[in-house]
Amino acid sequence: MENKVLKNDKIKSIEKAVDLLELLSDNKKEMGITEIGKELHMGVSTVYRILTTLKCRGYIVQNQQTSKYMLGVKLFVLGCKVQNTTNLVKMITPFLQRLSQNTNETINFAILEGREAIYLFKIESKEMLKAGIELGTKVAAHCTSLGKVLLAFLPEQEFMILYPNENEKLPTFTPNSISSVEELKKCLKKIKKQGYAIDEEEFKTGVNCLGVPIINNEGKVIAAISISGPVSRFNLLKIEKTKSMLIALSQDISKQLLNSM
Repeated sequence: MENKVLKNDKIKSIEKAVDLLELLSDNKKEMGITEIGKELHMGVSTVYRILTTLKCRGYIVQNQQTSKYMLGVKLFVLGCKVQNTTNLVKMITPFLQRLSQNTNETINFAILEGREAIYLFKIESKEMLKAGIELGTKVAAHCTSLGKVLLAFLPEQEFMILYPNENEKLPTFTPNSISSVEELKKCLKKIKKQGYAIDEEEFKTGVNCLGVPIINNEGKVIAAISISGPVSRFNLLKIEKTKSMLIALSQDISKQLLNSM
């Protein structure tokens, strides 16, 4: 799946806001509106509107004495979240490498963002025929084992915010894809009870996946890992034989997280 952005698809106002944030991050001192406009070749009114918007969201703060601007704490919070994810990947990598060696299939790691699972790490199978998704790809959560696991363990209130209408039809990618919120809820109830999810050619025809949650020291599911492979090799019989190993590995990771706190 390609993530190429066409030139015409770019939103100029967002580009300008990002340019402004990057300028402030490169400068160690506060900057005024006129100074920012000069550096970025923007009109003062444009700079003011962008700063006001970012200030309201906490990404920019203004020094009331100098009236100049600097980066806000919100960016620091986002950075911490990224760092936490990076640290988590670093910590679980040995576990995933062991899983890769034992299964010889592709291993994936993802987190949930809204209705989508974002693939942040993977170890590819060494087999000629392999199944995997490009890093950074966002996939509809309801049609992957990783996504379904992450949705299954969401607090009910958070799930209802994402899927408020039980009669809503969901996008499908293969004939096996879950097609409604009502169907999804029934599926997630079973997944939560059994502790794992199977994607049986629900996102890609010819590809099966088995996913389990990663639980932190607070008992919250923060990510998920999965094994994916071609149906010809990673069939339901192989999944049945593999699931106890994957569940055990998930529990080992959760214990490691508990002990590291």
